[in-house]
Amino acid sequence: MPSILFSQTEQRGIGRGEVAESRLEAPFFAIFMLFCSVSIFVFHIVVQNNAYTIALTISAIVFATTIVKVEYGLYILIIAMLLSPEIHAGSVGTYAERGLNLRYDDILIVIIFMGILVKQAFENRVMIWRSNPINMGIVWYYVVCIISTLIALRVDVPAWDRSVAFFVMLKMLEYYIIFFMVGVVVTNARVIRNQLTLFFAVSLAVCVYAISTIGRLPRVSAPFEVGGTEPNTLGGYLMIVMTIAGGLYCFAPKRKYRLMFMAMTAVAFVPFLMTLSRASYTALIVSFLVLGVVSRKYILVGLIAVVLIVSPFIMPQNVKDRVQYTFKESGVPVEFAGVETTIDKSTYERIYIWEKVRFNLGVWPLFGGGVSWDTVLDSQYARVLIETGIMGFIAYVYLLFMMLKTTRESYRWNRYWVFKGLALGMFATTLGLMVHSLGTISFLIVRIMEPFWFLMALTVVARKIALVDYEQRMEAYEQAQLESENTDSELPLSPESTPSTA
Repeated sequence: MPSILFSQTEQRGIGRGEVAESRLEAPFFAIFMLFCSVSIFVFHIVVQNNAYTIALTISAIVFATTIVKVEYGLYILIIAMLLSPEIHAGSVGTYAERGLNLRYDDILIVIIFMGILVKQAFENRVMIWRSNPINMGIVWYYVVCIISTLIALRVDVPAWDRSVAFFVMLKMLEYYIIFFMVGVVVTNARVIRNQLTLFFAVSLAVCVYAISTIGRLPRVSAPFEVGGTEPNTLGGYLMIVMTIAGGLYCFAPKRKYRLMFMAMTAVAFVPFLMTLSRASYTALIVSFLVLGVVSRKYILVGLIAVVLIVSPFIMPQNVKDRVQYTFKESGVPVEFAGVETTIDKSTYERIYIWEKVRFNLGVWPLFGGGVSWDTVLDSQYARVLIETGIMGFIAYVYLLFMMLKTTRESYRWNRYWVFKGLALGMFATTLGLMVHSLGTISFLIVRIMEPFWFLMALTVVARKIALVDYEQRMEAYEQAQLESENTDSELPLSPESTPSTA
């Protein structure tokens, strides 16, 4: 592990907990809490709603906690990502055809972000993001989405609803805020280890809950879902959990760590199967094949092959039925390369959506029909093309490419096993989600994207640490080279592989 992770200037940054003892912030904290207590009391007297009072109280505590130590604010966010309650807040759209579900972590993201800005104000600095290659991909794609939406608003595209577009754009912004603020807050290996530990603890709680729903629900569920279960969502999330655990397993130096990550994967695999999500099954196979090939742990490749071979004999009947349901005899007839077959309606819709893409590209090829146009749910790629056209698709592919490039660099440049495992896991996860999004809008689903962008930010920090570590080793080598020339002593070995050639 690198001995010194960031420069002294960066070490002074937020997240180290030194602020609570400062002369300025301790009085502010006391005054703020007194003000909040009085305000909450008055609010409760006026509104007379216990739920609102509790939510306001928790929000004030989270805000104050973030100012004192932002690392704790991130802990709260990790817990809230999957375990925060979801509230049905009515419907949106011209004909109120879409339900509007608010989750408490939507509020917490804003609260924690504001707390970070206040913390930075006390330190006389403001940093919205830390420099990394993914930032530009996010900016380009989001700008194209804004342009496409503004064009749709200006020409008044038929059947396009501005209120739906607003909430979709807001949801996308939340994901990117998570990425930016985690990248600013997290600065060293200790925090990354702690965040990963809590991430797996929350994942274990989600798995236990999902397992408890087996037999009670047709398909397993995550906690606090409104409007029925969302198996594709849970399947995508569990795929992330197992792939990250698999990446860490590949580089764990001790047997106890390897056993721990194997156990986490095994526990998550049980509810994962019961999601009956074919897109998630395919994504997991791809991600684990990537893990095995890139890390040269070919035992993972062999394990996937063995599981696929024996799956007809060991898998639960409902899992086998779900896979076989794809080519049901009473399904929709289609033709592939001159061969006629029948597929189920769900699979057919994922194929038919590309007819819509072809039609829409003929109408508005460059910038599409605007974000949320046609509310496509069957394919992320089809949705991007329909909503933002060719320009949006180019920006989206560029963003995916930069994520793959950055995670690969983080993997190759790092020497610390936790960082290498995390980076490899995120590289494989990104490829897995790219496959997953062939059949659903994976990169717009809250319970998938919030943990994904959180982990992506940790991977970017690990990449930054690798660069700083290399710079320090180069400085030490150059200094030793200079001393050897002056004393005619033997020159020490050169630093390990550089980021530019690794």
